[in-house]
Amino acid sequence: MTTRLALALALLSPLTQGCATSAPGGQTGEEPGACWTKFTPLASAEVSPLGFSAQDSLNLAAGDHAATLHWIPGQRAYGPESGDSELTVTITSLGSARFATRDGAQTGVTELSCSPSVLTDVAVELDTAGGAFHERFQSMLVASRAELATLSAELLGGHIAGNFAFEPALTGERLVRLTVNSSFSADAFSGAIGAGIEKAQSADVTSLENVPLACWGASAVNPQAGCAD
Repeated sequence: MTTRLALALALLSPLTQGCATSAPGGQTGEEPGACWTKFTPLASAEVSPLGFSAQDSLNLAAGDHAATLHWIPGQRAYGPESGDSELTVTITSLGSARFATRDGAQTGVTELSCSPSVLTDVAVELDTAGGAFHERFQSMLVASRAELATLSAELLGGHIAGNFAFEPALTGERLVRLTVNSSFSADAFSGAIGAGIEKAQSADVTSLENVPLACWGASAVNPQAGCAD
């Protein structure tokens, strides 16, 4: 497994932990209820029990971001982009935020993915230079510490606005989702995009194949392992 593919899988992994639901426009973002059970509204500048505010998260993520997007070659061909492209992402606050916690003991994945966090509602614009993606959706910034905010979203396959497509066209299968994960810090902007392909195994059983598509930046966990490696 290449470093780039391994990093893309790591960046996409938070979305597999069950924090996504449908949202307006057929696109999705993280759902608070999937992880956390208690929510306290926060004003933007109000300091949370974690010692930072929603505005602190917005200071990291709001505005325009640009990066070199590295498309990941794999067993499934796709277009219209390949190799290296340009990605632009714009984050805009929707003006609402909350402090989220989970009642009861936490272990394993729950402890890692559902720790007390500041959740900030945002609008996202995501575009690639070659036209593969031209997406507009709503999601949340999630921050459990002041220096890092993350965003995870799931777009339904039938609502993708760009020209992305598998080549040749899928037969007996369908693109059911596009996953977007990104992280923002004072000096880094990173993330990954993946696809979910559904295939009917029988009249009652379907399987889902997760396909890493592209990544950018360096992992917050391992900054030395850049997406371009």
